[in-house]
Amino acid sequence: MTREELITLLNSRKKYLETIISSCEKKLASAPEGHLIASRSHGRAQYYFCDDSDFNRTYLKDKDLAEKLVSKDYHSKVLSSAKKELGIISRFLKGISIVPIEEIYRHLPSMKQELVQPLCIDKETYAKQWAEAEYPKLDFKISEEFISNDGKRYRSKSELLIANALKDAGVPFRYECRLDLKGYSSVYPDFTVLNKRTGHIYYHEHLGMMENSDYLIKNLQKINAYEKNGIMQGKQLILTFESEHVNLAMNVINNIIREFYI
Repeated sequence: MTREELITLLNSRKKYLETIISSCEKKLASAPEGHLIASRSHGRAQYYFCDDSDFNRTYLKDKDLAEKLVSKDYHSKVLSSAKKELGIISRFLKGISIVPIEEIYRHLPSMKQELVQPLCIDKETYAKQWAEAEYPKLDFKISEEFISNDGKRYRSKSELLIANALKDAGVPFRYECRLDLKGYSSVYPDFTVLNKRTGHIYYHEHLGMMENSDYLIKNLQKINAYEKNGIMQGKQLILTFESEHVNLAMNVINNIIREFYI
């Protein structure tokens, strides 16, 4: 769970507790005096009214009053517990409102950033460094190439569409970054994608020649190797498909970006 998600969750719980406290206080304002003592005699429940000012108790035949006294006891306990929890949450939210330690480095002047090795960095800085870092990649030897908006080369028009969509959405990624899979050697996922918000890594494979049986068998073996290594479809492994007669739709790419990458 991210810091932002925790704050959202706690604020939601805080609002809920405030509603419960208000409800309990209204119910207790009209509650009768005294409290109820319950016991069982010969298998039957017996109720006694006890005055709050002394220990004298009176056998109670009025079931309606008994229900009101039990309700009073219940709402008193809920009120007490809710107030304690609300206090803890309020103090925590007040403390967490300070600048996160991950943000301190980013707020330093650039000249000072050059002089310090940060202990921790914020998500934006990490994502930028991750995207710009060198990584082992597949050799680019094909004659035909497709150039993205930022001047990078891709092997197909569909991969270019995916790359431009990721870039436009502000999603950091690596193109054909090597990944070692046990029992299969190395693979080069079309896109290794970082979700800046969660820190999760996804491997996006675009299968663009589904009508080719050799291509299909080869990629089924690769998908099987992914899953044997715990990289499961629909979780870390994202697949898109295309054939000679079925093109990749932009709304599919955008839906994937919204669902997994941001």
